[in-house]
Amino acid sequence: MTRLIHLLLPECHKHPSPPPHQDPIVTISRSSSPLPSRLSPPTNTSSILILPNEILRIICVFMDAIDSTVMLLEKRWGEEDCNISLIIPLSMTCRTLRERLRSFIFRSVYNWNREEEVWPESTWGLIRQVTLRDQQIRHPQPIKLRSALFDTLPRLPALTKAILVIDQTVPSQLLIALSQAPQLNELEIQQARLDDAGLCFPKTSFLQLEIMTISVWTSPTKATVRVAKIERELHNVVLLLQSVSQKLKALKISGDLISSMFLAISWLHLESFAVTEHTPSPYYSARRLISHMPCLKELSMLYTADLTRTDGQLKPPFTYGASDGKKLATVAPRLSSLRLSNCSPEDTIFSQLPDALAGLHIYATKDLYIPHRDNPRARLELPLSPSEALAVIKRVSHLWDLADLTLTLDHFPTPALVDVIAVAFPNLEFLELGYPEYRRGKDESDESEDEAMVESLAKFRRLRRLRISIDFEYREPTSQQAGHHRRAARWYFNRLPTLRSISFTFHNWRHTVRDWFSRPVRTSWETYTREVLLLRDYHPQQPWRFRRQPTPAASDSDDSLDLDI
Repeated sequence: MTRLIHLLLPECHKHPSPPPHQDPIVTISRSSSPLPSRLSPPTNTSSILILPNEILRIICVFMDAIDSTVMLLEKRWGEEDCNISLIIPLSMTCRTLRERLRSFIFRSVYNWNREEEVWPESTWGLIRQVTLRDQQIRHPQPIKLRSALFDTLPRLPALTKAILVIDQTVPSQLLIALSQAPQLNELEIQQARLDDAGLCFPKTSFLQLEIMTISVWTSPTKATVRVAKIERELHNVVLLLQSVSQKLKALKISGDLISSMFLAISWLHLESFAVTEHTPSPYYSARRLISHMPCLKELSMLYTADLTRTDGQLKPPFTYGASDGKKLATVAPRLSSLRLSNCSPEDTIFSQLPDALAGLHIYATKDLYIPHRDNPRARLELPLSPSEALAVIKRVSHLWDLADLTLTLDHFPTPALVDVIAVAFPNLEFLELGYPEYRRGKDESDESEDEAMVESLAKFRRLRRLRISIDFEYREPTSQQAGHHRRAARWYFNRLPTLRSISFTFHNWRHTVRDWFSRPVRTSWETYTREVLLLRDYHPQQPWRFRRQPTPAASDSDDSLDLDI
């Protein structure tokens, strides 16, 4: 990146500089870069202009990564980042470079409230993704979806993905316009309300569509019972699905939008099917939902607790297996991966799994709807206890081809649990043992557990990717995190030769969940790869230490060092 700045400096003085908050030199100089810093400025300013387009694209991708870490602004869930892209100031250095970067600058756009209701026609051939919303990002003002937008969408020749973030009812004209986009491959409808009247798709609709997502509940969505026009909405959902069922390869849909009419649709080419959020009403087993999906390879049933309805299976544990005992392979012979949430080890689904299943992932997911304080406490998610985790492993131990395994626990993983998994599935290539919430008073770990954990993990012959929750010893909110994580990753890489990547979730013992209705203490996965992480600084004589026990001076009422990472 430093070399890129040197290439641009001689040319920049010929043109007006961008505003201070868009200065690419200042921003990039503050960012970490894998390129060497000791480079002499070239004398020929045309050097960057003779680079192939493939190299320029790599530079732009790297600059986008800088945007996401350095200039990320607060945004609502599901909306694009409001970053000031470094690519725009870069394109202002000269006309030739600006022309070559046009395809990258205008590849993703969104709508707005301006006199120009749509994007300039000169950019239509460059747009690959559009995000359409009816509320502005920075100011809570409505955006009118006008006929000019509906007329333009079918005329975008390179459009491959559309994302709808519509708070109100999604207009039928908008869906019909998108159905005529010639290259549209992916459609994502967030916080959907599909109860508009007059929805009717032409015979030639969604000619290239292969991926579709329809969700209902998002973080900003108000918790209201969806009873108004529910019959019309379910009917419109079926019309939409019928128009794409013969072409679709991946479908992710909210269980709130699945009705009995869904069961009659045939999915000839569907390979990935996911049901999220709430359970369908009436409730259907997994095998019944996939009864017309002969090519299905990946199935995800990620149900969450529902505190807005009064009928059906509303709280975990959810029942996924069929009562007749027939296996999933009878309707989906190619099924190779299964994801479940908030299930019980006694579920009959575990005895109905295909013998050739390669991936099994069990999660504990919580509804995005945060209930009010006055509601009675409910079991919003169901991670596995130590005995339940062992019971699940025992019930699926016949899956000799299992390569990927995920277990979400209510405790930190132990070497004893890893030993049991290694005996049952010695050929695992991916293992995830996650602990989504830390509650004080559990798992008083011993410092010797680090060596025992590695000895247990070494029993896997082919383990390449590991995701594990660890209770780190540090207390500082930010100053020591990066160093601790890198040292831990090096420590694992040096002892597990087959491991290619490792991901951590980490908690300090002072984390607490104060109230059952408050936002849970969760962390994202910190990932390190062997190729990127340098191992030469590792000191083998210094063992890695996990969490130590709380000091007597610490009390439950002392929140001064609580972290919310």
